[in-house]
Amino acid sequence: MIDFVRKLYEKKLENNIRKENIPKHIMIIADHNEFFEFSKTFNRFKNYSKKFGVKLVTICLNAEDPESIRDRILSVFSDECVRIITPENEFVRNHGGCGFWINFIIGYEGKSEIVDAVKKIAAEVKEGKLRIGEITEKDIEKHLKIKNPPDLIIRAGEKIPEFLLWQSIYSELYFLDADWRNFRYIDFLRCIREYQRRERRFGK
Repeated sequence: MIDFVRKLYEKKLENNIRKENIPKHIMIIADHNEFFEFSKTFNRFKNYSKKFGVKLVTICLNAEDPESIRDRILSVFSDECVRIITPENEFVRNHGGCGFWINFIIGYEGKSEIVDAVKKIAAEVKEGKLRIGEITEKDIEKHLKIKNPPDLIIRAGEKIPEFLLWQSIYSELYFLDADWRNFRYIDFLRCIREYQRRERRFGK
């Protein structure tokens, strides 16, 4: 009986989702232990996203040894186009004709990304390729690892995310009541519903 009622509620939520207002880029934040312990949950999240036309999911993982978990990530998402970014390296697996991508940012926080972008701009100034007075926001954005700002950020818990600080300034934040262990399709639908209820002003 409970499953029947839940299915009815899921269907009601589905019918109320406006297909023309789906976030194209969703960012989720988890600890790397959560990710591997509940890898099936994150795989289901991927499937939910593809079902509704999301083009890009970025999964940000807190990890002390980012380089050691790359192969495990690739095995979890063996059939997907994947990009993995750590403080030291970047790895891309492209199956060709990708309409859906998964970014992994592992232990590479937003402050470090901005500092690295500034260093590259400083090098361009030193080489005479750019004048200080000509530097704009676009010059910083050109050197960021992730170019597409997330439309929606989903976080289990109450900690403010420290990833993609520059890109996420106008993103919508959604804090889950449940943890990733208990994340269900109905929770995904609620995230999308809440996103669609908000009026995005982009700082205006």
